[in-house]
Amino acid sequence: MWPVELSFASRLVALVAAMSVSATLMSSALLSWSYYRATLAEAEVQGESVARLLARSASLARELPLEVEQMLSEHMVVTAELLAQFVAAAEKAGMSAIEINNRLTAITGKTILDEFWVTDENGHAYIHKNEHSDFAFSSSALEQPQAYEFWDLLTGRKNVIVQEARKREIDNEKFKYVGVGGVDKPRIVQVGYNAKYLGALTEQIGLPRAIDNLLGTGEIDAIFVFNKDSDLIASPKTARKKVGDDHLSEQELLPVRAVIESGVPRSVKSNDTLSVISPINTDEGAVIGAALIRIPTNRLKNIISLQIEAALGIAAAITLIGAAMAALIARRQTAPVVAITNAARNVERRAFSAGELSDVEIRNDEVGQLARVFNKMAQDFLDREKILDSVVKERTLALEERNTELERLSARLSKYLSPQLYGTLFRNNQVSSISAKRKKLTIFFSDIVGFSEMTERLESEDITRMLNEYLNEMAIIALRHGATIDKYIGDAVMIFFGDPETRGVKEDALACVSMAIEMQSMTRHLESRWRQQGLDNRFQIRIGINTGYCTVGDFGSQERMDYTIVGHQVNVAARLEQSAAPGTILISHETMSLVRDAIEAEEQTILHVKGISAPIRTYKITRMKSADALALIHEEREGLLVAVNLATADKGEAVRILQSAIERMTSDAE
Repeated sequence: MWPVELSFASRLVALVAAMSVSATLMSSALLSWSYYRATLAEAEVQGESVARLLARSASLARELPLEVEQMLSEHMVVTAELLAQFVAAAEKAGMSAIEINNRLTAITGKTILDEFWVTDENGHAYIHKNEHSDFAFSSSALEQPQAYEFWDLLTGRKNVIVQEARKREIDNEKFKYVGVGGVDKPRIVQVGYNAKYLGALTEQIGLPRAIDNLLGTGEIDAIFVFNKDSDLIASPKTARKKVGDDHLSEQELLPVRAVIESGVPRSVKSNDTLSVISPINTDEGAVIGAALIRIPTNRLKNIISLQIEAALGIAAAITLIGAAMAALIARRQTAPVVAITNAARNVERRAFSAGELSDVEIRNDEVGQLARVFNKMAQDFLDREKILDSVVKERTLALEERNTELERLSARLSKYLSPQLYGTLFRNNQVSSISAKRKKLTIFFSDIVGFSEMTERLESEDITRMLNEYLNEMAIIALRHGATIDKYIGDAVMIFFGDPETRGVKEDALACVSMAIEMQSMTRHLESRWRQQGLDNRFQIRIGINTGYCTVGDFGSQERMDYTIVGHQVNVAARLEQSAAPGTILISHETMSLVRDAIEAEEQTILHVKGISAPIRTYKITRMKSADALALIHEEREGLLVAVNLATADKGEAVRILQSAIERMTSDAE
């Protein structure tokens, strides 16, 4: 992204300059890299030449010590044979082991022989130079990694064993041992020489001396030689004496094994040196090790630095030339681009006119073609914007009207459903279905006593007004207690508790009974009110309540569904309502068992009703046990009406009014 404050012309100048500088730097980088690769290839060739020289030196250094050691082995075999003959003759002559040991020890003090070991038939060394050692040969390689090889002399499987020079386990000294079998009996006769002089011989004629000679020229910093197992076997004199900086880095050690395995040279570049790792091959081409030749790179770095300085100078000159050329090009190319940009802003502001780009459109190049196409597109865009604005306004008005209609329909629909059901169906502004399920519910049925006779005596307008007022009051009480109003069947009301919301089976049953008591109280209040309006007959309802398992959910057809409950327990509740006396509440034994702690009821005669085979135990509710439940006092007689709502009325004021009424009645009686 270009900075916002730069113009197109400035960006064009910067782009040309950046491309010029980039091309120059890339060319210089490629040249430097080519020179570096050529120098590296030359160093690798030199490294391979040095490696071939080291291979010849290593071959010579390896052959001479082996030949010397072979001659020493033959001499040691003779010594061991003489020792075996001497021990056999001495013991036959009656010399003791101590005397034999002393004579042999005296010989080792005058000659180059360092050790001798003579065992009995069991491999126990009883004649040896070290008088404080108690040693016995074993056939176990695990117990004696070096000495076990001589056990075959004791068993007679071998007569002579020559062991190459190696470090001993006991003191890490390098020794060479030769052993022969006994002359007179099975035994091990072993002689040993310290092999220090073999190492000195290797040092004199081997790789270390060749390396020191090669480093004398000054063209090479250090040379390290590794064997086939990647172990360091030769290094510069300063590294061997642990002085100076001739030590191997971890970066140099890592590729050594790969070079030995693949036979392909590798190089490692550091700040001041170039390390070339080349394989060491035999005349047959087999890889027997690797040589690391460290070459100083100061000369290479100086040449590359000069190339970089030259590249920077050329890049600066090209930048100036490119900037000047870009400025000339920008004057010709950016003016029409700026005009098209301004026209685009005017299109965005809806202020574009067809003649804005007339000077640009007359050009015959791509910019003129772009201006002509842009002018046509701008005109089409503005025309479509006008049409779109009109369509959007029309659609917005139609959508607002549609939303208003939906809100009106939703509000009207809510009057036909209980709040719980309405909330369940339209939860989260989405219509959801209610699947049928089995639940334990408390079912309520009520109807108006003698409603058919009332419709015959009263006008239809009065019946409609009274029925709507009655049902409205019943609905208010039902919703206050958390009930689900199932349906109105004429003057009858069907209600249930426990779905879609429940407070528990016991709490639902108690809420239903409390609701029924309040409905009976409200019915008496309505009766009093209607008497004042001209109603001359009693207005009473009967109520039946039952608790049990029902199936609740959506029932009906694809065109019309009804959320309701079905089942045997619904029929029981309906039969209880039909069997209840006017103005009473009749409940089943199941409901009574749930609310017996909160109400007082009288058990009625057992019912036997049509359609239900089992007898039904019933109870008539008399009152609530809790004093708080009797929040409404409503008594009505001929010429007498007492109605007090203890939940909302001022109890002190109510007592004062009742006492005043009693005093007036008493004084009138006198």
